[in-house]
Amino acid sequence: MKGSIAEVVAAAPLYRDLAADEIAELAAGLELRRFAAGEALMMQGADSDGAYVIASGVVDVAARLPGGGEAAIADLGPGDMVGEMALLMRGGRRTATARARGEVEALFTDRRYFEAALHLLRPASLKVLRRLGLTIAERLRAVRARSRALVNAAPDDGLFRPLPGGEAHPPADFKVRAFLPILPCLRDFSAAEIDALAAAARIEQPPRGVALGEEGEAVDAPRLVVRGALLLGQRHGERLCQLDILGPGRFAGVAPVLEGAPAGAAVIAVEDSTVLAFDAARFTALWNGTDRLSLRLLEAVNADLVLSLNTASNHLTRLNAQARVRDLARA
Repeated sequence: MKGSIAEVVAAAPLYRDLAADEIAELAAGLELRRFAAGEALMMQGADSDGAYVIASGVVDVAARLPGGGEAAIADLGPGDMVGEMALLMRGGRRTATARARGEVEALFTDRRYFEAALHLLRPASLKVLRRLGLTIAERLRAVRARSRALVNAAPDDGLFRPLPGGEAHPPADFKVRAFLPILPCLRDFSAAEIDALAAAARIEQPPRGVALGEEGEAVDAPRLVVRGALLLGQRHGERLCQLDILGPGRFAGVAPVLEGAPAGAAVIAVEDSTVLAFDAARFTALWNGTDRLSLRLLEAVNADLVLSLNTASNHLTRLNAQARVRDLARA
């Protein structure tokens, strides 16, 4: 390995926001592992116990195909990270296999060590958690852009659904604050933390069919669904391609706010709904904070981003499969 562990860490994009003392603190918890050509750093389906930063060599990443064999996903080199989802999700499984193409040296971060650092509110670990969230947000945006390109190329009628509409009903008498603790994303929050989070938001009750935002526009407020459901979709003329349905406990519009980018999808109430709409500046301040509330928000948002990415990736896989069938039919 060329350079010290701290120098390898400093060169990795995931750690680029860290100060020198934070890099040194993080480096102290890393383990240098060496792999021979063909040896697996991780296997698809195995427990997700940690992540690797590649120090030297090349790593091939591939995923199993349903009919057998593997599909190449990426080849990674020095500074790249593999297995980073393990730092976001507890009890997860590896979604791909990573093998050394030749001799490889990699720095291993144990998920338990990372969780302990987060529990102590170490600034370095919080910065890494934020960077992981932004990385997932970037991947989500790229996947949705690829989905739009495929639909634009072959706008099959089966890909579209009618716009939600129908009779709107007056908002019901609904005790929002009493309902918040049972939302899956807020179950680890204390009562005081839920109060602080709710204080940064206003209550909205959009009726069925109302658009809360459009693709390509700036997001005025990230939202948390409390009751009902929001549809994420991409408009193609007068038609709508559904990307996701967000029920209670799901976030909408968070990734664009964190990235400072336009929305990658329209957000439409598919049912009469109740949502918390956060002031974007206050939400960003919470995201960048260093207290327990900020940690809880980071964990909740990142888990939601991972779920959104998985859904978007499955949607893209279906579109690719349909495209291959069309190509074979034309051949």
